[in-house]
Amino acid sequence: MFDSGRGNADIMLCIFPHLREFIAIDARENRPGGPVVLSLSISNILGEDFYTKVEQDFSKLIRRHDIGFLELMGIPQQVEAVVRANSLKRIIAELGISVPEGSNEPGGTVGVLFFAGSLLALDVEQLREATRELFGRKLSPHNIEQLNEQLFGLVEKERKSIRDATQHDLAGLISGESGPYVTIWESSGK
Repeated sequence: MFDSGRGNADIMLCIFPHLREFIAIDARENRPGGPVVLSLSISNILGEDFYTKVEQDFSKLIRRHDIGFLELMGIPQQVEAVVRANSLKRIIAELGISVPEGSNEPGGTVGVLFFAGSLLALDVEQLREATRELFGRKLSPHNIEQLNEQLFGLVEKERKSIRDATQHDLAGLISGESGPYVTIWESSGK
């Protein structure tokens, strides 16, 4: 089901785009206490220190004296990289991993699974098979069962959130709250 031939990540983040919580699997062999499955809240990650650090990094980006017009065009991608790097640093800190200041090494490989699209379409047995395939060598059967329980709950919440958003969008269309028109079909010009 999953191509696990590329090697398994030591730390895997299971992200649910519409939710304020996610799962972190810390399967590092040298982790004190062994591998662990944690449910984390975005509010723990996006604290004041996160915003301060992102603001500082953004300020450094746009206040460079050698910046030219071409570099200005790349600012959105650079801001995305700053937010991603600072988010990862905060998640790593939340896992109790201390990374030296100025280092971008999280102490292991980090993978991210976005639970959207086809991953949300998996039934319970397919999800169990996927977690066994991805984590069977790194997690104990107890940890895999714990992971499955948390995943099942968050997958259902994500599905519900998507249904609610779709219903809200449709209600906005019918009531006119979405604006004076809606694009039903859009050509990409190809």
